[in-house]
Amino acid sequence: MSNDINDSIASVEARLKQKQERLESLRQKDAIFTEKFQKNMQALEEMMPHIFESFQSFRPQNQEIFLDEFGDLNIDLAPDNPLYQGPVKSKAAAKIDKVINEPNKTALDITRTKDHPSRHVYFNNLIQDVIDQGAEGLTPLTEIPDFAGSVFFFGIELGYQLEAFLARKEVKHLYLYEANPDLFYYSLFAIDWRPILEKFNQDGKTIHIIIGLSPKELSQKYALQLTENGFFMAGMTYLHVAYLSPEIQAALDYFVKHYSTQIMGWGFFDDALMGVAHGLKSLPKSKLARVTRNDAGAPNSLPNWMKDIPVFILGNGPSLDNSIELIKEVKDKALFICCGTTINTLSRLGIKPDMHVDVERMIHTAQKFEFLEADYLEDILALSVDVMHPDFFKYFKRSGMGMKPGEAITSLILSKARAAGDSTEYVQMNHSGPIVANLALSFVHLFGFKNVYFAGVDNGFKDMTVHHSKHSGYYGKDGKETGFQTFVEEKLVVRPGNFGGEVHTTSIMDSSRVQLELMLKQLHKERSFSCFNLSDGAKIEGSIPVQPEDAMIFDPDINKQKVIEVLYETFFDNAPEQVMSMDTKELISQTAFDEVVEFLQQGWDDKIQTREDVTNLLWHQYRTLFLLKTTIHTHLYDIFAGSFTYSAFAIIKSVYAYREEHEAVLHAKKIFNIWCDFLQEMPIMADDVSQFVDGGSDKMRLLYNG
Repeated sequence: MSNDINDSIASVEARLKQKQERLESLRQKDAIFTEKFQKNMQALEEMMPHIFESFQSFRPQNQEIFLDEFGDLNIDLAPDNPLYQGPVKSKAAAKIDKVINEPNKTALDITRTKDHPSRHVYFNNLIQDVIDQGAEGLTPLTEIPDFAGSVFFFGIELGYQLEAFLARKEVKHLYLYEANPDLFYYSLFAIDWRPILEKFNQDGKTIHIIIGLSPKELSQKYALQLTENGFFMAGMTYLHVAYLSPEIQAALDYFVKHYSTQIMGWGFFDDALMGVAHGLKSLPKSKLARVTRNDAGAPNSLPNWMKDIPVFILGNGPSLDNSIELIKEVKDKALFICCGTTINTLSRLGIKPDMHVDVERMIHTAQKFEFLEADYLEDILALSVDVMHPDFFKYFKRSGMGMKPGEAITSLILSKARAAGDSTEYVQMNHSGPIVANLALSFVHLFGFKNVYFAGVDNGFKDMTVHHSKHSGYYGKDGKETGFQTFVEEKLVVRPGNFGGEVHTTSIMDSSRVQLELMLKQLHKERSFSCFNLSDGAKIEGSIPVQPEDAMIFDPDINKQKVIEVLYETFFDNAPEQVMSMDTKELISQTAFDEVVEFLQQGWDDKIQTREDVTNLLWHQYRTLFLLKTTIHTHLYDIFAGSFTYSAFAIIKSVYAYREEHEAVLHAKKIFNIWCDFLQEMPIMADDVSQFVDGGSDKMRLLYNG
């Protein structure tokens, strides 16, 4: 016992002595560190004022800093666990050597699509032919080249690795994430930030410093910044983990796990024109969501007692069957919002929803109503978005649509209405895709409801052959799949289940879950809000798992017809006349359209020799498109951006695929030429947008057991 005590005392004394020696060495260089900190803060104030403000009065929690043998800063992340073991700068340089020669990078690929009538898919398949054939005789690029279009550091640490990397490589877009604010703070004493910030303050280069965000917030922030820099760089971003901590590991895991979900969904040219064609024909048949205000300027809303009504969002997932008994029990106490093909399932079960929501623009969305009686549908309030197929609205007496963000028809409605002096607050349905439950929740947000139940909103399944309600049209009378949809060969990922365990999900379902979580986060932030998830599917953050038999709804019966009437009167009105009455060519802005087509075909001449040349050309083209969002031609960005992104993405992947730079650029030029061929067709395609109203096929009629 005595020896143990003596050893402990000796250990404490040794630590105290070490700390004293460290403090003394720091004091000796205090003036140097203070000057460097002040200069770095001045640089931040000039070039990144939001970072400057965050650290102006910052006090680090970890104060275990010390100097290495060469007088460079190091820090103990935990007792006897320094950030660097040994000389700081040489260790940092060695780590950068390794990452340059053996880099990690994002994994994202565009695949070939079969049996699709769009010209976008036709030309994209030609591009895939070029990629699949490869460049004969060229060597795969396995290291980070001298110029990297996009680099993401997970961990800034004290900045030494960043400094070493930038001394050797040029980068166009640099993303820096540091989970621990203490480390970034100490980097202001360790390295000179001014030349780094000035390098990326040049036209065309960007630096993004992200500090202290959660893994989910980091991915959201990154996706937002890609909107400005161009998603086409997303498939060729080099990743570097500067150091590992639980926080950095969690951020990296989330980033990789959700990468394609966060990044994909670019749209394409034909689809944008279809949205315009559908919108122009649908607007006269429905009403548009808008917000009105009282004399005090506050938005008009439903009475409080209506906001408190329980609202069920009914999806067609396998676990809908578990909630049927509850739904029938509370049919007079709650409002039912039915999603997509769920309406056929509910009709079969003798349940009538109060509202029906659909988001998919293709004609098969409307064809499923052919299986239902007219008197069943006519007094249901139909809700959709402005890209919906015009046939959708003919089945309902009352309907309303919100505006889908990122769609050309939405930009057209807003810009033309504003140009005509219309100041109406038309509503964009944020987080309204990719599938119907997302739009349903977006309408819940608009209407102000406070108590929501998910039933059959599974976003996944436990058995690949049981992917919808057993009462749905996806199965025949024998209980087997009809062939309308199957997931047996689908690429699936695993996600946590709502009631424990795991579920299989597709990328679209997973994206839907993410968007539901974002909307739920917004709802919880804005109002007193409850969401109960009765679905035996994927876990949805922001909702409370509740088994259907445990749900307790004791609300009084409601006058549903009265509620729907008030809701419809409060939130919907006729679409702006100026949009519906304009000539199509005038609406599209044909002259500006042709100028964009011509511009996007220019620039790739004999001066384009390097990866940097190609990257800068595509970035310049994208930024020119992006800046259209600040003009009356916002819709042109929405029309062109999707197909541009697919083509530019393929070009970037190609120039970074091979070590021989000049030959790789020549190979990528073949892809650019295919893109130009597509561009040359676009003015003819846009000459008559009415041709893009979807004609569909008989697949729904033949294979769906509605």
